[in-house]
Amino acid sequence: MTLLYIALCIYIVGYLFYSWYWQAIIDYRARFRISSVLWALVFLSLGFSLDYFNDPNLMMNIFIAAFLLISIVDGFSGLTKKRLVISGYFKRTIKYSDLAHITLIQVPTTKKPTVMAIFQTNRRQAYYLRFSKQVSDVISVLRKYVGTNVGIEVRQIM
Repeated sequence: MTLLYIALCIYIVGYLFYSWYWQAIIDYRARFRISSVLWALVFLSLGFSLDYFNDPNLMMNIFIAAFLLISIVDGFSGLTKKRLVISGYFKRTIKYSDLAHITLIQVPTTKKPTVMAIFQTNRRQAYYLRFSKQVSDVISVLRKYVGTNVGIEVRQIM
C-alpha cells in the first residue's frame, strides 16, 4: 500500500506544480470555483468513512494535503496569453485555436455584475467561466486573446 501512496503522491505533486504554473500566469481572472474544494471534501470524507485512510503514515498525509491543495488551486481559472485556464482535474487548459464559439450571458445580480462565458471547442465540448465584469469589458479582453476568428454571442437572461 505504501508503494501506491508513493506513486499517487508523485503524480499529484507533479499535477499540483502543473496547475500552479497555469494559475500563476493568468492575466484575466475568472471567479473562484468553490465546487472543486467541496468535491474534494466529499471524496475525502467518503474515503474516511469507508476506512480507506485507516493507517496514517507520511505518504498518506502528503497525499491528502496535496489533494486538498490541488482542489484549492484548481478553483482558479481565467485567461492567459496562450491558453484558457479552466477548473478541472482532468483537463486544465484549452488552446485558443481549439475554440469554435463563445457565448456570453449577462447574469442579473444585485451586487457585482456577473458574466457567464461558455466556451465551445471544435470537438463539441463546452466549458464555462464566470467573470465579475461588464459584458463589454469581457468582450474586449476576449477579442485580445482569441482574435476575430472565434464568434462571440451575447445573450440575456430574462
